Amino acid sequence: MEAAVAVIRIAGFPPEYLILRRALNAADPWSGHFSLPGGRRESGDADLLATCIRETREECGIALPAKAVIRALPESHAGHRVGGMASVTPFLFELPERPGLSLDPREISAGHWVPLDYLLDARNHSQEATLPNDPRLFPCIRLQGGYVWGFTYRVLQGLLGF
Repeated sequence: MEAAVAVIRIAGFPPEYLILRRALNAADPWSGHFSLPGGRRESGDADLLATCIRETREECGIALPAKAVIRALPESHAGHRVGGMASVTPFLFELPERPGLSLDPREISAGHWVPLDYLLDARNHSQEATLPNDPRLFPCIRLQGGYVWGFTYRVLQGLLGF
């Protein structure tokens, strides 16, 4: 399966990044987890950038202009901790100001604009057991009652170098 996600950066001092919280859904292995907007490629998508733009609009109501793409980030794999695998291409976008959010409550329960300073602050990083009934510890960032971990953490780590 192919998928794409958007890393949306708001230009400013400090820059801010959009992190979503997935809605609770028993059929979703990432139910309630923090994520980046995006999802699976559909047959009508011209390419993965089109997938990224469509999914972002559907999940959080942001109409990303293709000209706002800074670059594609390295392809990675998501889902190996929960028994599925997807090849995911993240795209870094930069917008001049925060757009309004119109969250699809079937998919997303909250959106957070997180300052770069917060993401880089070592006091917000830890190792936690993030999966139910799984004592393994994973690197993560504490955020509003949960943890940014797994694929989303790895994408941000690769981009921001923490």
